[in-house]
Amino acid sequence: MATGSQYLIVAAFDFGTTYSGYAFSCKDTPNDIKSNKSWTAGSGKLISLKTPTCVLINEDGEFDSFGFDAEDKYSSLAEDGKHHGWRLFRRFKMVLHNQRILSSATVEDLEGKTFPAKPIFTMSLKYLQKHLLDALSMSNIGTRETDIRYIITVPAIWGIAAKKFMREAAIEAGIDGTRLKLALEPEAAAVCCEALGHTLAGKMFMVVDLGGGTADISVHEKLIDGSLKNIHAPSGGPWGGIFVDANFIAFMTEVFGTMAINALQSKEMYDYFGMNRDFEVKKRKFEFNSQSDITFRIPVALKEISEANFHQSLSDRLASLKYGKHVFTRGRDKLGVDSSIMQSWFTDPVSKTSNYMGSVLKEERMKVVDLIILVGGFAESPYVQQRIKEELPGKQVIVPGEAGLAVLKGAVMFGHKPDIIISRLMDYTYGIRAWKQYDEEIHPAERKVYKHGTWRVDNCFEIFVRANEEVQVDSKVTHNIRPRCKLTNILIYRTKDRDPAFTTDPGCEQLGRIKNYCDTDIPLQEQIIKTTFMFGDTELRVFCENVKTGKAETLTLDLSK
Repeated sequence: MATGSQYLIVAAFDFGTTYSGYAFSCKDTPNDIKSNKSWTAGSGKLISLKTPTCVLINEDGEFDSFGFDAEDKYSSLAEDGKHHGWRLFRRFKMVLHNQRILSSATVEDLEGKTFPAKPIFTMSLKYLQKHLLDALSMSNIGTRETDIRYIITVPAIWGIAAKKFMREAAIEAGIDGTRLKLALEPEAAAVCCEALGHTLAGKMFMVVDLGGGTADISVHEKLIDGSLKNIHAPSGGPWGGIFVDANFIAFMTEVFGTMAINALQSKEMYDYFGMNRDFEVKKRKFEFNSQSDITFRIPVALKEISEANFHQSLSDRLASLKYGKHVFTRGRDKLGVDSSIMQSWFTDPVSKTSNYMGSVLKEERMKVVDLIILVGGFAESPYVQQRIKEELPGKQVIVPGEAGLAVLKGAVMFGHKPDIIISRLMDYTYGIRAWKQYDEEIHPAERKVYKHGTWRVDNCFEIFVRANEEVQVDSKVTHNIRPRCKLTNILIYRTKDRDPAFTTDPGCEQLGRIKNYCDTDIPLQEQIIKTTFMFGDTELRVFCENVKTGKAETLTLDLSK
């Protein structure tokens, strides 16, 4: 595997559920990381170091704009009634949380209409790459595009299919696959935290990447030589900041009515995005012990539509709801909300995250872990930080400055030195389907088949590596198979079971197959098929080679069935 040191520049894309961004640094100054200057929303109120993961396509299905620009242009078109046929896609990354993501997967636009997912991801990555290349050309660094190694961050809990999907989208966007590497988000964060001065040498620590869509958890040991060992298989769940946003919208829908919210979203787009951006600012600042009411500015159009629909004033409407004095009007265009209401919007995703972290830390081999590092945009919330500290007493919690950029910066550092991660814990048992000699002591009699002059057993699980087994990065495990016919199908399987007997056991799933054709001019008994698994990297690689002929095939993964 080529290391990042051969490239003059490493550039990383953090393609997030809510926000996306990029950063880069040069080979000679790897820790001098430059990111895009602040992206600014049209209103100017929300200044962010990333831009929304948002794509606008025109009537012909072609890319128009990305991020704040896409939101603002669509809003402008909607204001003039010219948005018909234009389509806006937001927060679509969560479609890849599906372990069996199909190549034909679709995403929904703002109006709920579907569109193929792959082109939307490809458009996004193409835009980010162009923005990066423009920034590099203006920086007078004087490099060619071929001097760049690209890193794309992905949640550690993503399945093989999602990683494959993202790689394919990047290649279709014009990124050279040989210069592309995927980095696991919590691992990248761990690399960044060490570089920022948090002395982790000799320590075991948990990294929790709290993003917009997911909470991504990994546990590492920092060795004296500076390398990192993964000591717990990556895990987590869909408990990110967007679920707080969803609770806010559900609340606003209850107060103002579904029709009013839908009308605001479709006809008063500036106001709709303005309302969401205003909430984002309030969400980032909300304190754990806050006793103060939170004030939200109400779009005039939202209030007018709601009052016309319910035939009553907003004050009367609030009086009829269950909130009592916890929700009230302030002046003509503001809504006051008691802090307990705001807290309730955080409760479910934060509780699920902290409970899961607690369950991991209670595992016997994890009890020595007493340091937690919180990163990701959602981790910047004072409320989230304090809740986790309260619910995991006795643990030291560190939140690095600009926690939302920790993954992005760490990904750049990782690109310069990918061998900093020396081993990972396997999350599954991997192997192949094999025929084995029948053994009455271990094989059920009903499974034996008389084949090629002997009693044999089919569908045996030939184990290459077991779940929770530590493997060195880029380590190889090879098994040899003697072919019995011209065409040999190597079927790749995985399971959570550490000791599967058969590929037909519950929980076993087929990842893909490799076809290997033998040479008909050479006796089969003289040919050997060597199957090699490359473990420990962020992506699974499998090679199949006929030793006699030299013909080799690479695994094409398929989790769609």
